[in-house]
Amino acid sequence: MSEDCPVDHDAAERAVEKLPDPIRRAVYFSVGAVSVGFGVIGILVPLWPTTCFLLLAGWCFARSSPRAERWLHENRLFGKYLKDYRVHGIISTRVRLGSLAVLWVFIGASAFLLMSRLWVVALLLVVASSVTLHLYSLPTEARAPARE
Repeated sequence: MSEDCPVDHDAAERAVEKLPDPIRRAVYFSVGAVSVGFGVIGILVPLWPTTCFLLLAGWCFARSSPRAERWLHENRLFGKYLKDYRVHGIISTRVRLGSLAVLWVFIGASAFLLMSRLWVVALLLVVASSVTLHLYSLPTEARAPARE
């Protein structure tokens, strides 16, 4: 299990490998579809993971539906983002800046609404700063090592 992703893929696969093929494919497809939904929520909600859910969806779709897998990786909303992260381990500058803009708008609004609780505001600022540092630690196209 990866530190970045709380899902134990091996355990999940072992749990369904004994099921008949049509049921197994339906389970994988259902988990993939729910994961896409959670990933889309992550695009809009700061601190909600996106990449983990989209990678899980791709993993599930690869085992259930080539058509759904193709749709996921060719999707105009997150197909390129997924490919860049999965294949090259990078994020685009646009994705980084968009993520940071949404993060800080929501954190700022939350901090404004919770001004009477300074400890909550301080915690929000620490979390947002940590996420900002993490996003800046990920390589972008410009800083990424040369592709083969």
